[in-house]
Amino acid sequence: MDKKIMLASKSKVRKEILKKNGLDCEVHPSNVDEDIVKISLEKENASPEIVSKNLAELKANKVSQKFPEKFVIGADSVIDLKGKLIPKPTNRGDAYKILKSLNGETHYLIGSVCISMGGAMIWNYTDKA
Repeated sequence: MDKKIMLASKSKVRKEILKKNGLDCEVHPSNVDEDIVKISLEKENASPEIVSKNLAELKANKVSQKFPEKFVIGADSVIDLKGKLIPKPTNRGDAYKILKSLNGETHYLIGSVCISMGGAMIWNYTDKA
């Protein structure tokens, strides 16, 4: 079995975090359409924590199905403002509006990590800071 870890993300920051901690990985983005997943989960009144956890798991599982013998790490982070997801800005105007809405308000960064093997989750963790 090849022990190299797969990272289900094209995030350079996530790859660098693994590298700094002595973990060599191959990058294989999941290409999950996050917007569709978020819309579906929001219709179900899922909390931002559930959205983040589900996205991390979906990404890891999708790549793990292609590489079943490898450990695959999927990750996701979202911003929670009063129990609602704050979308990623699409332009400078959006970024300004989002920063203005967060200014002076308590908000949280929710991060989730999932490790999958054989197409199924074997470990996950979600934290709210």
